[in-house]
Amino acid sequence: MERIEEWLGQGGHVLASTQRAARRIAAAYHAARQKEGRTAWPTPMIFAWDEWVRDRWLEQNRAGLMLLNPLQEQMLWTRVIRNRPAIEGLQHLDRLAQSAQSAYSLLARYSPETLEAKGRLSWTGDAAIFSGWLADLDERCRREGLVSACRLPLLLTDALWQNPTPESGTSGIRPPLLLAGFDRLLSSQKALLDAWGRWQEDFASEEAAGPATNAQFFVVQDEAQEVEACTRWLRAKLRSNHGVRLMVVTTNLQSRRGELERAMLDAAQASEEDDVDLDFEFSLGQPLAAVGAVRSALLMMRWLVEPLSESEVDWLLTSGYCAANAEEEIALAETMLAMRGRGWERPQWSFEAFCIPGLPSLTPPAAWVTRLSAARRSLELSPGQQSPLEWVRFAEQMLESVGWPGFRPQSSVVFQALKRWRQVLEECGSLGYDGSQMEWSDFVGTVTRAVSDTIFSLESSDAPVQITEPLPAAGLVAEGIWFLGASAEAWPGRGQPNPLLPVALQRDSSMPHSSHKSDWELANAVTGRLFRSTNEVIFSYAQQSGGVETRPSRLLEQRIGKPHPLPTEWTETPQDSNRRPLTEVFADTSRIPFPTDLVAGGSETLTRQSLCPFQAFATARLNAQDWEPAETGLNAKQRGQLLHSVLHQVWGGKAHGGISTLVELQKIAQQRDIRNFVQRVVNAVMREQFTPGRRGSMPARFPARLLELEAERLTQLVSEWLEYELQRQPFHVIDTERKAEVNIGGLRLRLRLDRVDRVGDGLQLVIDYKSSDLGPSAWRGPRPDDVQLPLYATFAVQGRLEGLLIAQVRRNEMKFCGRVQNAATSLLPGLSGNNGLVKDPLNETQMDEWRRLIEQLALDFLAGNAQVAPKDPARTCERCCLHAVCRINENQPLAALLGDSDGDSTREDENGLGERDA
Repeated sequence: MERIEEWLGQGGHVLASTQRAARRIAAAYHAARQKEGRTAWPTPMIFAWDEWVRDRWLEQNRAGLMLLNPLQEQMLWTRVIRNRPAIEGLQHLDRLAQSAQSAYSLLARYSPETLEAKGRLSWTGDAAIFSGWLADLDERCRREGLVSACRLPLLLTDALWQNPTPESGTSGIRPPLLLAGFDRLLSSQKALLDAWGRWQEDFASEEAAGPATNAQFFVVQDEAQEVEACTRWLRAKLRSNHGVRLMVVTTNLQSRRGELERAMLDAAQASEEDDVDLDFEFSLGQPLAAVGAVRSALLMMRWLVEPLSESEVDWLLTSGYCAANAEEEIALAETMLAMRGRGWERPQWSFEAFCIPGLPSLTPPAAWVTRLSAARRSLELSPGQQSPLEWVRFAEQMLESVGWPGFRPQSSVVFQALKRWRQVLEECGSLGYDGSQMEWSDFVGTVTRAVSDTIFSLESSDAPVQITEPLPAAGLVAEGIWFLGASAEAWPGRGQPNPLLPVALQRDSSMPHSSHKSDWELANAVTGRLFRSTNEVIFSYAQQSGGVETRPSRLLEQRIGKPHPLPTEWTETPQDSNRRPLTEVFADTSRIPFPTDLVAGGSETLTRQSLCPFQAFATARLNAQDWEPAETGLNAKQRGQLLHSVLHQVWGGKAHGGISTLVELQKIAQQRDIRNFVQRVVNAVMREQFTPGRRGSMPARFPARLLELEAERLTQLVSEWLEYELQRQPFHVIDTERKAEVNIGGLRLRLRLDRVDRVGDGLQLVIDYKSSDLGPSAWRGPRPDDVQLPLYATFAVQGRLEGLLIAQVRRNEMKFCGRVQNAATSLLPGLSGNNGLVKDPLNETQMDEWRRLIEQLALDFLAGNAQVAPKDPARTCERCCLHAVCRINENQPLAALLGDSDGDSTREDENGLGERDA
């Protein structure tokens, strides 16, 4: 920094490699002046390279050429490509335009001689096609007075040689330039600097730098240990010197950002005890489209003309960015919840379908509908095509009229994101510089692509710990650097050459990722720069990364030597192991009894109490609900409901147009009329279930052909089931969907039994329809997987019980399974002794055991036992939607949650609820 201050003091200018580096150098300069006690000083002449080139070219722009911004240039490439034969298999024109724009920039920086047509005469294949595009682009730029930003260094070089002296009124000598943070200078950059005058690099050349004496290379077991060691090093450095500046460098920061942020937050909290401020910031931003406020704006702009997916609508309504107040936000969320509760979910929602769903109880808040409807009418009244700038003004007014960005005060993050959003909108508006017009949908697509390609970074807070990648770290200085992930696979980094340029040209010009040699040279230059920009640099790599064994970077082995194990001060110590945990764990012995004796959910509540007490507490007492994403056709739950309704009418007796005895079924079979009988019932059920406005009906949004296919499926399935039931011993269906209310230790449950048959001498068989392979094994053990039928048997059935049966209604797999006292005489004749129904009969001992177990589950629920104690974490938690509430993943290793289970897996039941309780 002393060299830079001396250079500036002598009237020189400083050029940094990046905008971030320029800001850091300027911040350090200002801090030094404040430390000297000054209150005012001249603005230092510190510039980023691109900014300096642009400003100097504008000064030399005698021809009045228009400088294209990146979005304008991409649009120009898109038009050029569209007008020429494209590469075979082209699908995404905008992505191809980006690739062409990148290839153009590479040529300008690394091989400027090929910008002339004669330098591309030998190109073939895709490169020849690109050469034609480039010729068209150059011709259009010459004709319309346009210039790409990538050409500015070349044009400025020519202008400086043509005008070797500065403008009149100056000293006649251009200020000398000091370059800071450049890993390597390209020949095009050197040519420009030579044309300018005197210039110099801040650091010595790589050859003069020699081997580093302040570098260390360590090997760790895995990435978790590597990050832990890094945070310990950071804490130790900050503890010894509170004013120290540190840097964490890693390749592929985007994928590791979450892991690093969690580790840094944990370390920051632990450092508070040592009075250490471990403040940190990331140099790498995120796509602007991922910021909530911006994403909501894009969704509302799209929703005016095209449907949104269910997940997009759900996010938009609960984000708060389109609500006028908290009450409206809650009402919107409740509307979506009510639609799901009615089975009205759909994969995509148009604006009209959501605002006018067909049922008054499902209508969103009136004020919200009025605002969005007015915006839609305003769009309909607008001209079909307008200039992009006019669409920008419309978008701004429309978003303001619908209440965006919501009612909450703007945080610093949102404020900065909205500022960047407005800048991108203005850039999109500049696409109409040539008088071109577009439709609203095209404008929205353009804005969406521009926002997705824009990286948003918060303004630097000048935190003592900077987390960055190797290349963006250029120009930054620190007292210590830790380089994570220095494996052979990650350093040097690898990439692919540009597909539109000849590979040989890319190799000869040393373009990025054109060869392993070019990547090695760049990584070697970056490594040397890290050596020179700090007092201490540490490299580390994990032997295991992503389940794969890795090797140390060969580049670092050549420069530093073989990696060594971590020193003991960066591994676990007694002092660290005894420090207060970040999460305070305590045993909660308090239990709040259930305030009422009636609970919704039927037997499912006690099943959840058995699987995990917290599930029962959250669903029955906190009303936590899960929802499955909508499907294009009928989902499993809806298909199961239809199957149940058909079987209910088939066995509902004459009152429902069905039958109730085996004799009646046999008569239908003798007339070879089973399929016709079932088809009549299925058609009646389909008409009833898809009647708009009928309570409990399914949405009438499905195509007629889909419903026809579903009717055919149901007819075939139920016909096959009735053929199976023809084999039974005589029976009489005495009830379907029998309602019952039971009291278990003070807990009242409302139940609904699918079917009850009378067999033999007044005995009862309880039957429950399933389309999954759930069997009687789910009733076993002190914590059964399902208590539905045992609950029916012990508390809901009055009279003599013969058995409990699960009717598995599946194509080509029809069967009964369960527990029956005498299956051969009451159910199916000719059963072998090895059949499960015969081997494991129902008995009083089993009934007593079920009764005690169910009573205990009810008492535990009433007492408020809500432990997070899954019976089988691998299976129970996989099917649970409450992870964000119970936080089990943060309290036990992930491997325990995802490990193998000894139990049998079960498939999802088409009945959805798995039972027919109310």
